[in-house]
Amino acid sequence: MPRFTDIKNLPDGLKHNPIPDLIAEAKSLIESRGYSQSTVWHYNERFNDLQRNAATFNTTKLSKEFITRFIEEGRHRSPKLTCSSVQRKSLLNLIATAVGGSIVFAFENEADKIKTQVLRETLAAYELHLIGQDKRKETITSYLQTATNFLLYLEGIKKTTLPEVSATDIRGFIAELSAKWSPRSIRIVPSQLKTYLKFAGFNADAILFSSLRAPRRSKPVRAMSNENVEALWKYVEGDAGDLRSKAIVALMLATGMRPVDITGLKLDDIDWHSDNIGFVQSKTSEYMNIELFPAIGSAIVRYIMEESNNGSGVKYVFLSKKAPHRRLSPSTCNRILHNALEKAGIVFVADGLHCPRAIRRSLVSRMVAKGIPVQKAAASIGHVDEKSVDLYTELDVEKMRSICLPIPTSMRGWLQAND
Repeated sequence: MPRFTDIKNLPDGLKHNPIPDLIAEAKSLIESRGYSQSTVWHYNERFNDLQRNAATFNTTKLSKEFITRFIEEGRHRSPKLTCSSVQRKSLLNLIATAVGGSIVFAFENEADKIKTQVLRETLAAYELHLIGQDKRKETITSYLQTATNFLLYLEGIKKTTLPEVSATDIRGFIAELSAKWSPRSIRIVPSQLKTYLKFAGFNADAILFSSLRAPRRSKPVRAMSNENVEALWKYVEGDAGDLRSKAIVALMLATGMRPVDITGLKLDDIDWHSDNIGFVQSKTSEYMNIELFPAIGSAIVRYIMEESNNGSGVKYVFLSKKAPHRRLSPSTCNRILHNALEKAGIVFVADGLHCPRAIRRSLVSRMVAKGIPVQKAAASIGHVDEKSVDLYTELDVEKMRSICLPIPTSMRGWLQAND
């Protein structure tokens, strides 16, 4: 997790503009940068924190006193996780950048804390390797962050040469990081760590162990039941509910589109003559074509003709109902889905059973049940990386049983010790 110095300055743009205007400017900047869905989700959560704190402290503008209380409140909310206050500082820096001011919190480079020369050189070479793979700037930063924390951990346990590092050390690193990072952040550490270990030439056991998934603190999202999916389709075709909600739910059900892509859908992305929707995915930056099914097209047309405020000149399909009419936030799709479930007579429960991701999984599940290969089914909802397909392989239980391999000898001792 990145570290920041204490607050050094407060740009005039922050002090003189109302908080709602600052948030609007920052969201526009996020949109222009094309951040991944997970990054946008984190920023939206912190935007909500900022608005809640502003209401609690009865303030409409930022000040040093308010910022100090805002950061401190983040520490108190999650005392065991450094990410809460760090993300709030990142948010304030983003807002300051959006209004053309200097950043509020200066960034401390964690890599500068690595004392061993050979480790520093390896990390620098790794950065060049990632850049050479044409990865996005945000992706490179995330990969380097994991590698840097790992090298600092190795220095802490006094193991600075490759042969010294064992699978047990990998386990200890992930366990230590799990106590500091949020479940969402820790989930991507094993795959990123494996990439670095392969590049640096670590021993096979260490690389193999890094492939094991980090322990979850939250239950994985499961596929929505067929009964609930059918109930949602009846909601789309029925009289209850507003037209915007029905169109969004129809897109989720028929295409499995991510909320960030639904809310980012532009009028020009829809080719009515070819019955096609084409857009660049926010998460992968890959272009995707989707067939414009009659159920989707009808729902969108009704919304645009009868409810939409597209006369305002905004290029997005789905807009806020109140002026100024803006693009919806991805989190709005969650609320729309929950409302649709209530209108369909379905009681909301936890464990992610009724979120947009559950609909994506149910769509792939039904494809697999019809005999479509998992890889092809996952690709149909926008997955371009073969590793991303791993999430859906559990849907094809029989095929998984047929390809199971025995547990490697080097792993058995650790697994037995942790039963």
